[in-house]
Amino acid sequence: MKWFEQVQFIAAVPMPIEWAREYGTTVNGMWADPERWGKAEVEQAHAEGRRVLVSVPLIALTPRAYEKDEYRHLLSETCRDVYGTESEVKWYYWESKPVYAMCLYSRVFRDALLAIIRKSIDAGADVLNVDEIQTSIGLMSREPKDPGFCPRCLEKFCAQLDSNSAARSAGDVENVGSLRKNDYSALLQRLREDDAFYHLYASFHERAAFQTVEEFLSEIRAAIAAAGSEMAVIANLTGLGTFLETQGSLWGAAWGELIDFVIMENLYLLSPGTFQEGRAHWLLPRGKFTAWYRLASSFSSKAPAWLTPQINVPRQLAGQPSLNYYLLMFLEAYANNGRWGYYWWPGVDKETRRAATAPEAVKDYTQFILAHREYYEGLDTDNALAILYANSAVLENRKGHFKYIALAQALAESGFQYDVLYVGDDVFTPSDIDTRQLARYRAVLLPEAGGLTEKQLKALRAYSDGGGRVIAYSEIGLDASPSVTAITDDLLLDFWHQYQDRDRSRTLSPLEDFEGARIHTSDPCVNVVRYQTDGRVVCHLLNYDYRESDDAIIPKRDVEVRLPWNGDAPTSARCLSLDGERELAVSRNGSWLSFTVPSVDPYVLVVLG
Repeated sequence: MKWFEQVQFIAAVPMPIEWAREYGTTVNGMWADPERWGKAEVEQAHAEGRRVLVSVPLIALTPRAYEKDEYRHLLSETCRDVYGTESEVKWYYWESKPVYAMCLYSRVFRDALLAIIRKSIDAGADVLNVDEIQTSIGLMSREPKDPGFCPRCLEKFCAQLDSNSAARSAGDVENVGSLRKNDYSALLQRLREDDAFYHLYASFHERAAFQTVEEFLSEIRAAIAAAGSEMAVIANLTGLGTFLETQGSLWGAAWGELIDFVIMENLYLLSPGTFQEGRAHWLLPRGKFTAWYRLASSFSSKAPAWLTPQINVPRQLAGQPSLNYYLLMFLEAYANNGRWGYYWWPGVDKETRRAATAPEAVKDYTQFILAHREYYEGLDTDNALAILYANSAVLENRKGHFKYIALAQALAESGFQYDVLYVGDDVFTPSDIDTRQLARYRAVLLPEAGGLTEKQLKALRAYSDGGGRVIAYSEIGLDASPSVTAITDDLLLDFWHQYQDRDRSRTLSPLEDFEGARIHTSDPCVNVVRYQTDGRVVCHLLNYDYRESDDAIIPKRDVEVRLPWNGDAPTSARCLSLDGERELAVSRNGSWLSFTVPSVDPYVLVVLG
């Protein structure tokens, strides 16, 4: 098992070393500066049982970098806005000087990054975060100071027009040379004024930027291999699709197929526009991150995702207690094969950050998880349901990502156990569906099915012909049959925006024949996630009854759990919590197994075997 598939405890911002030891932190910083990690520092961390993550930004040139003589030349490699002025990365609210948006098409910039990366490889660092993998193209807009229009970007587009008659025809371009005149002034003017032409330009650059990053990652991996290193390569996939609708295709999920595992900042959004308004985050019970953990672990690596709250969340929660909220997020991560990055709030002093975002109880749960680590890594599922997240369909309907979250939320709240299968789009990543993987499931649910490729439709057709059930929450290009259900209204979006019980019930109504895929609890605030390992069934019970007004989790007593069960009854049922271990009485009623947990406050682990 690779080290990053094993249990890790992550500080989002690097902690003082004495605090990291206190919390049992094994990866101290999700955005750690590579220049602070030389060979001696890495060796010391390894001697103490810690891993070293270093981060290089693929977008930003900060004052701390460009004010050094060795990096000052990179100021000439920054990107430009559509008016020809230097572009900036606007979210660095804690910097008093401009943070410039870099153009990854620049060979000079990439070589500077590779030099930094090679030093980290030689120092023995364990993992490299290529931060903001979307590149400056992912920030492109026609607003002042937004990037995407430097001479490198403009010439790359012109070169494509030169070589592609279909592109020239689509853009109604007769003479590419005229677009280049006067430092591309004609091209810039048309991009400012012609919406259709701008969208053609943006679409080209999304594909070109993705290809550039693929090539750059190949160079990085070649350097890792040449040094005999086993460094993992990761990326901060902010929101993992959440900003696709407003920011473009480069904010989708496809990057997950290119890296070893996903880290991400995230917050819970009803609409991408609310992010800018600073009031986007919904606290529990709705604002759980289960959907993102499942999606992240569906990529080809199957590795756990590392999630931390987005920059705005601690700011939105400033002035109110929220440590129990963050504790629940920590526990939710480990219950869903994920990892939670505590200690997150850039731009404040270390004591403020610790007091607001690093619960003391994390220390106890760190020891608990380590004592029972076999129940948190290398687990399998035996689920009858799978959600198919087809990037082809989500690119066709950018609201498809929120439909996915709504469906995942409805299933989780109602006790349905499910896996997520990610497939691509043939634009960024291949769209092939593994038919053997489909055959594991009795039903496949598609939150969005418009825009599926012919390969995907063929695989789903074969699956339904073979007895599998296909349930799509949109139009789907399959012939009507008893094994294919298409729900063509806005049911999932209604549930997403309005969060009504009736919409949840309607969402789940096609699953009436799949009661055996569901775990029931006597209190709906207690969710169960089920895994299996070495002939044992592992159930994570988490209490989501969180009270925002005073940051309290309401304890649950005598929670009955009823789960589907095939085969012989278990010989033991152990309930594990911070209070210790106890045996539970188990009763069998046909194909159902029941037991009662005396207390869920806020988390317990039950092992049946």
